Amino acid sequence: MIAAYHQPEALGAALELIAKGATPIAGATGLYTGRARRDHEVVDVTRLGLDGIAVAGDAVRIGATVTLAELARATQIPGMAGAVLRKAARAVASAPLRNVITVGGNVAHLVFWADMPVALLALDATIEVQRAAGQPSQLALDACLREGKKAWDGGLITSVRVPLAVGKLGFGYERFTRTSSDYAFASACVTLGLVDGSARQVRVALGAVQGRPSRLTEVEAMVEGQAVTPELCKSIEQRVRDMVQVAPNFRAPAEYRRELAAVLVGRAVENAWAWASREDG
Repeated sequence: MIAAYHQPEALGAALELIAKGATPIAGATGLYTGRARRDHEVVDVTRLGLDGIAVAGDAVRIGATVTLAELARATQIPGMAGAVLRKAARAVASAPLRNVITVGGNVAHLVFWADMPVALLALDATIEVQRAAGQPSQLALDACLREGKKAWDGGLITSVRVPLAVGKLGFGYERFTRTSSDYAFASACVTLGLVDGSARQVRVALGAVQGRPSRLTEVEAMVEGQAVTPELCKSIEQRVRDMVQVAPNFRAPAEYRRELAAVLVGRAVENAWAWASREDG
């Protein structure tokens, strides 16, 4: 049960409560997932003014309490970044859940099936974390996910920053589920730029098959500086089969999910290249 419920309207007050062990919530859809503590205090962060989307210069800042429904409608986010974020947000769960699931919460809980971290990894996103003492920290999401401990423990994710790349860009976002509102069996997101007929700044992210979403740096190296061909995509798929360690899951056999991951990554690379090439033409 919940021992105490707080709904502060000042960020400082919320951070003080979190520093003392209270759990921050917004949509609260993940409050009791996994081994969540019982008999604890919760801090509702929805009145802290963290619900804005601001495009400025070369980046977009997305407040932590922006819901996925709001992100799915965020046409003010330009270019490839906007297209990736809207597509990923629209794919999550059902409409009622998208109305309460927040961007910050989807990152913070780090459940293996979470969809937004996969897209954010492919977009080189950073997160802003604030604590009761000290200045806000800007942390690369990729580095946070590779570490064992959650970098925001004892603090609060207040926003996500996504750079707005320019040039001839493309992305592929692939996700497989049994139903439209189900958790993903596997998901993949690829972004790249097209420069002089070859792929540059390649990012390949995979989710829902391991404990945490991650970038496949070996696959990125295979694509970087190359023109994407059917032969290359076949090699990429085989590399994913060989390298990906699939976490145990009662929903589908490991071999099935490994094969699914390979196919989705290959398809996402192909689609990213096709998008960028279309822009080139």
